[in-house]
Formats: sequence, structure tokens, C-alpha cells
Amino acid sequence: MYTQNFITVTLIITGLALTPVMGDTSERRIGYSKVYHPSVVSSIAKILHNRGLEEDAAELIASELVSEEDNTLLAMMMHILENHDIVTRDEVLAYLSQAALHKQKLDFRSYDHLIGMVEKIRQKPTDESTRKKLKDLTKVTRQLFA
Repeated sequence: MYTQNFITVTLIITGLALTPVMGDTSERRIGYSKVYHPSVVSSIAKILHNRGLEEDAAELIASELVSEEDNTLLAMMMHILENHDIVTRDEVLAYLSQAALHKQKLDFRSYDHLIGMVEKIRQKPTDESTRKKLKDLTKVTRQLFA
């Protein structure tokens, strides 16, 4: 019985003594992946080019729709809309390419425009929680891009 207690105590002490060593060696490595998204203008131009426009004409039409400042704003908005599961990036780009073809003037800081865009993409009215998210997004974009 004495030998069994001695072995048990030895194992416990060894375990306690080696725990800090093992704790230091097992680091948690947090990896992240960087997803590359081309600019909004180049994405719209690519969609227009795939629809049959010449590459130069598609670039010109896309750059007329979206300024450089709006490019950053739209990239942020598309990321937020996709994270909140409202609409996807591809759906927004398809909507914007259609607007570019029709040479529409879009106000990307407008709550009404944002609601209209989401309803046209979804082809149904927005619910209350979605309208609240869009209202908050509009407030943030007006503060950041005033």
C-alpha cells in the first residue's frame, strides 16, 4: 500500500511541476485570412464588361457612377450589409452596375436610397429590424463621410 501511495504522490508532484512548462509551450495561435476584394469601381467595370461593354467604356461608366471617396464608403457599406445578412456584396454590385448602365445619380449617404436599394435587390419590403440597421448605418456613414 505504501508503494502505491508513493507512486501516486510522485505522479501528482511531477504533473504539478511540469504544468507551467507545458503551459508555456502550448501557445494559442490565432490565424486570420485576408480576403482580397477589388475596388468597387473595378468590380462594377468587370460586371459591365462581362455584360458586353468594352473594357475602357465599362471603366469610364463605373468611374462616373462612383467617385474615389464613394468607393471607400461603398466598400464599407457592402461589408456591413453583408455582415448583417441584409444583402450580399455581389447583389449590391449587380444593382450598382445596373444603375451605372442607366446613368442614374445615386446618393450613397441617403437613408431613402439605401432602403430603396435593399428593397429593389430583395424585391420585397424591408422589415423593422432591417430598417433600424440601415438607419444606424446611414448615421455612421454621415458622420464618417461628411
